[in-house]
Amino acid sequence: MEAVEGAEPAARSAAPLAAATGLVAVMVAEPVASDRAPEWLDRLALLATGRPLLPVHALVLGLALALAARGVLLHRRAAWYVLVGVVLLGLLAVLAGDDAAWRLPLLLAVLVALWSRREDFFVRPHHERVRTAVRTGAVLVIGSVAGSVLIGGVSVRAVARDVASGLGATGGHIDGAAWLPNVLALAGAAGFLVIVVTLMAADPAPPAGDESERRRVAGLVAHPGSDTLAPFALRRDKSYVFSADGRAAIGYRVLFGVAVAGGDPVGDPRSHGAAVEAFLALTRRTGWRPAVLGASTEALPMWGPLRSFGFGDEVVVDPAAFSLAGRQMRNVRQAVKRTHNSGVTSRIMREDELTPALREKLLGVAARSLGGAAERGFSMNLDELLTGYHPGAVVAVAFDGAGEPIAFQRYVTAGTGISLDAMRRVPEGPNGLNERLIVEMVEHAGERGLGVVSLNFAAFRELLDAEERGVLETAGYRALHLLDPWIAVESLYLFDKKFRPGYRPRSIVFRSWSDIAWLAAALLTLEFGRTRPAAAAEPALAEPAGQLERP
Repeated sequence: MEAVEGAEPAARSAAPLAAATGLVAVMVAEPVASDRAPEWLDRLALLATGRPLLPVHALVLGLALALAARGVLLHRRAAWYVLVGVVLLGLLAVLAGDDAAWRLPLLLAVLVALWSRREDFFVRPHHERVRTAVRTGAVLVIGSVAGSVLIGGVSVRAVARDVASGLGATGGHIDGAAWLPNVLALAGAAGFLVIVVTLMAADPAPPAGDESERRRVAGLVAHPGSDTLAPFALRRDKSYVFSADGRAAIGYRVLFGVAVAGGDPVGDPRSHGAAVEAFLALTRRTGWRPAVLGASTEALPMWGPLRSFGFGDEVVVDPAAFSLAGRQMRNVRQAVKRTHNSGVTSRIMREDELTPALREKLLGVAARSLGGAAERGFSMNLDELLTGYHPGAVVAVAFDGAGEPIAFQRYVTAGTGISLDAMRRVPEGPNGLNERLIVEMVEHAGERGLGVVSLNFAAFRELLDAEERGVLETAGYRALHLLDPWIAVESLYLFDKKFRPGYRPRSIVFRSWSDIAWLAAALLTLEFGRTRPAAAAEPALAEPAGQLERP
């Protein structure tokens, strides 16, 4: 794939600095483990854990330096601070005659390397992480002092003297509680590691985009160059990053340190690459792992050196070529006929034209359809169902013979096409309701010159459609079949297949195989977790979908 310019700044590998971190770790841990520790390490252990230096402290320091080494590879500025601090302490010990002189040139070499590569550590600790680390340190100090005074019987003057001399709050003066030094030592060691982990962590998830940003994105979604997943960028739980010229944007969410973009950038295709660059630059500054759920084949080269694999296909229907004629469409034709025989009627209207009474009834249909479960999804689901917040949404409604709504589908404008967002029906309704509404919407789109109707997503379509399967493919197919009552992958694929659709491959894009566990956790939570609620807002998005209205 063609690399994105600037996709990986700090092109020089961080491995040499990680090796330098390992060198520092050996130089620090070796004297601790061999009971030849310099005085400065003994003093540091007392300050951090409340106990004189013990061999077990080599483990704590080793873990801290291992975290720093990982931070080096991830370009964390906090890792740079940790390493520079440790090296400076080592240099001071050598200069004071408290450590072997042969360490001096090695420590100087590491310090020079760290200083010359300081700009590579561009992921600075987020202010919330810094506050958490400060609070943790304060709690440890207060707890150590309070424990020494209230339980250990140490006077406040003795504690102050110990702290002033840099020996820690216990300093060996506790007589009344023999167990307390060990407890304080354990708490200090654990707290020290918590502080290091906190400062090395990626930025927390950002707030969702505000209404002004969402209005900008709505205008970009309406661009003819936006693809069929573009409307789902308007979910109110997404944050946004824009290209430098403001003509394209990416909607994303952050979970478990993974920034997941939904589909391709929206807006002018000529600025999609710039939006990708802006997104990758953002993930570098914040320390997030970049990922994309549902990238199109055409967009994959824009993601440069990132990895990708296909995980399914978007199901699309061409209105101009669609017809119910022919043997292959017999099942759909019969399903539609059954609804007519049952006296079902239908109507297509804009969502913001729904009357309050009809909206309330349709929400009841949705609740019964889901059995009380929460709305779920991320890549091909919008939020604010039937609230009128997305005025460009179009609703196809089926009514029974008494004029009561028994099913509906919501579609949203997607460039020169429309995309199915929600499909709900009452369980006791006649068979064929969903087929009826899809057929009428496809015909309706064709009458208005729209080029495509995007239906659902067929995950693992090639696996489900394969006539011959190997051992692994057979195991995967059986797993999907057994899990279908809960995830509905196979049943949804078989339903879509009846319409003789076309397929657009969609891929997952990610940074590294080492991210795969966090990526899986984030994607599963986004797709199958509950939709994050948002406060109600006035419908303010300008989605031009008037061409979809039925008179």
